[in-house]
Amino acid sequence: MTQIFAESDVTIEILNVHVRDSGLVPYTVQHDHISLRTEKGIGYSVSLVTDRKFIRFSTYLPLNRLAPTDQKQELARRLNEEVFLPVFALDRDEDLTVAYVLPYVQGLIAGNFMFVVNRFASLLDFIVRTYNDDGLIDFGAPEVASAVSTSAAPGTGPAGDDRLH
Repeated sequence: MTQIFAESDVTIEILNVHVRDSGLVPYTVQHDHISLRTEKGIGYSVSLVTDRKFIRFSTYLPLNRLAPTDQKQELARRLNEEVFLPVFALDRDEDLTVAYVLPYVQGLIAGNFMFVVNRFASLLDFIVRTYNDDGLIDFGAPEVASAVSTSAAPGTGPAGDDRLH
């Protein structure tokens, strides 16, 4: 049977439980958002816009600081024309914001929510892989996260060769 959350039941806590039940482990969970990472390590956020009844999926992709503004604007324009689902724009720091909103007025079909979670993540990896031949999307030099203490609970922080974003 299809699981449907009533509009009044859609909370960060409920979404977090459903994300975990679906096999994903959030990087962090705060009272107002869930932080996740794509398979390639790009961080993104799931938050609620409760007054408008939307779930917002968002991130930013850092752009090369030395690149001309025109080149950055052209990338945003091209992505808006060629990539279905999110909206792309430059923020005041001239980084690329990526956002999509999913309405939950009159309820939320759990499977649709997880489809968008997975689709948004795969789109971010696709964009970096496909639209970055010129190196405009610039995460900087990879940083190796410090090892997690053996006394820390598993999954409570970055470990190994995770890239920080």
